[in-house]
Amino acid sequence: MRQIPVDTAVMTVMLIQAPEPKLKNRETGEVAVDKSGKTLFNVNVAVIVDGRPDAVAVVVVEDGVQPDLFPGMPVALPGLVARPWENDFGHGISYKATAVMAAQVPAASNGKG
Repeated sequence: MRQIPVDTAVMTVMLIQAPEPKLKNRETGEVAVDKSGKTLFNVNVAVIVDGRPDAVAVVVVEDGVQPDLFPGMPVALPGLVARPWENDFGHGISYKATAVMAAQVPAASNGKG
């Protein structure tokens, strides 16, 4: 399936809740892993573009998740890609990033210049 790179430079991304392991099977509690056996994490973020927020779930491999993230903090999602999907139950877009980390926020100006 085609991957579409997402330009995050035009948006603000804020963490909604702490990253948590993605479940492959909710009934059994089986955790989803990638091809190398690393745990996949769901990262729920608010993506704000032109002042309009949308909640988005992004999948990140365990070693790409910064450990000290907390809800409400601005985050960066390097390597973010969108993947269209379709199956018998519907269609949509899934998102995956190589990492989730604290964003570098510009220092506030004190008005003196």
